[in-house]
Amino acid sequence: MNIPTLETEKLILRKFTEEDIDALFLILKEEEASTFLPWYPVKSIEETRRFYEERYADKYRQPQAYAYAICRKSDNFPIGYIQVDMEEPHDFGYGLRKEFWH
Repeated sequence: MNIPTLETEKLILRKFTEEDIDALFLILKEEEASTFLPWYPVKSIEETRRFYEERYADKYRQPQAYAYAICRKSDNFPIGYIQVDMEEPHDFGYGLRKEFWH
């Protein structure tokens, strides 16, 4: 498996699934959280579904990838993401819904 699940005391890092589309929409629609990202906030669930297919589902088919949903351990609900690009320069990116910035 190219994305092992990781757990801490409060969080689970795991693959996004198609069942997470609504949660991913909540993450990606926030303008302030997307200010310095190379994409614009999504405007619809359909746009989120395309984003999932291009940015996550494709990576999960590769032999090795690092693209995680950040989930609260209490309910396994995605509140953000972490991603490390495998290509040079191995960019590290993350995003959290604003309500979890504290």
